[in-house]
Amino acid sequence: MASSRVTALEPAAVALFLAGVFGALGALGDWRAELGRFQLLVAVAFAGYALALARRAQWRSLPSAGVFVVVVAFALRAAVLPVTPTLSDDIHRYLWEGRVVAAGENPYRQAPDDPALASLRDADVHPRINHPELRAIYPPLAELGFALVAKLGGTVWVLKLWVLLHDLALCALLAWWCRQRGGSAWDAAVYAWNPLVITEYAGSAHHDPTGILWLVLALALAERVPLRSAFAACAAALVKLVALVALPFLWRVWSVRARLVAVGTLAVTMAIYAGMALGENSGLTAFALHWRHNDAGFGLLSAWAGDTNARGFVALLLAGLTVAALRARATPTDGARLLLRAGLLLGPVVHPWYLGWVIALEPLRPSPAWLLLSATVCLGYGTFAAPAEGGAYHPDAWTRAIEYGLPALLAAILFAVRRRGGRPGVRTIAGGGPA
Repeated sequence: MASSRVTALEPAAVALFLAGVFGALGALGDWRAELGRFQLLVAVAFAGYALALARRAQWRSLPSAGVFVVVVAFALRAAVLPVTPTLSDDIHRYLWEGRVVAAGENPYRQAPDDPALASLRDADVHPRINHPELRAIYPPLAELGFALVAKLGGTVWVLKLWVLLHDLALCALLAWWCRQRGGSAWDAAVYAWNPLVITEYAGSAHHDPTGILWLVLALALAERVPLRSAFAACAAALVKLVALVALPFLWRVWSVRARLVAVGTLAVTMAIYAGMALGENSGLTAFALHWRHNDAGFGLLSAWAGDTNARGFVALLLAGLTVAALRARATPTDGARLLLRAGLLLGPVVHPWYLGWVIALEPLRPSPAWLLLSATVCLGYGTFAAPAEGGAYHPDAWTRAIEYGLPALLAAILFAVRRRGGRPGVRTIAGGGPA
């Protein structure tokens, strides 16, 4: 009985430790101005997170795992919810474009600095919009979400709650999916308690969970309920285009009816979106052809072939990986994971919050190297002090060598251990090995 009580206290103790660290993060104030302290506290949070992942196999017999994981996930997010986002200014773009749509205007046609929108400007949101000369980049469903936020008050708080609700729903969905696959709801903590996920979404209010939720739902329902999976996949792609990488793998397991729904929905909506979003002063075009930040493999390609050619090579490499994975009959989840990971490692832009799309699939088969990258990617904001360049900061080669090199080294060590017949201390579920 005593041993059982001690075991039951373990996850509670780890959760309280994490809550204390995130409470300190929430009290820190301006994360950009206090970048060194922010990164130190995040590193401490990752230490507690690593302990939770290492011990979760021993917690399997404890009751109400899913409820506990989600409740703790909520508490950790609530601790940083009051923070005003300063590491990124994306939230001001979200709030502005929601205001434009709610007013009956079109952010795909009119950039924030368009004189026709002068009546919507204020002293708080409009002056902080990044690239005010560029029109909207986000797909239509994301813009409708921003508009709903505007209708509900259009404040930072409302936007944060919008993201939080989706993120918590995603945590609950992952707990359910892990159990359905023969694992444990404790595995959902791989995403739900990840410090990067919490700081980027509850803290900085990046809206990615409003798309990740739909992608995970599409993958979870792909074979059981293909029609609902198709609707969910369309919703994910209409929030963020990155979700499109899962479609070739979902297509193979969908019914004919689900395929028709996906093709019909996306053909119409994407054609309308492209027609409005492309052209002069297009944010979408600027992102695809010119933007670059914190890249890994793309830097090597660019140094060899030039920026423009490197972007073409990346597109060809991702297309080739898709074909190879389809020929190898990869499952929708494995195919999506492969393409999301490859897109990050080869792409010209790697913001820390992009990792959330990969981390959301890690509960199914955790990769120590990718979880380590979710910690080191925080160097993309600077190294222990706010960079003088502000939002124009781009990590130098040495910083990126540490950021990506440490996870690569860990991956190489684990690969060598497996080749020699050893078994690194990573628990997996549903028969999968560490990726």
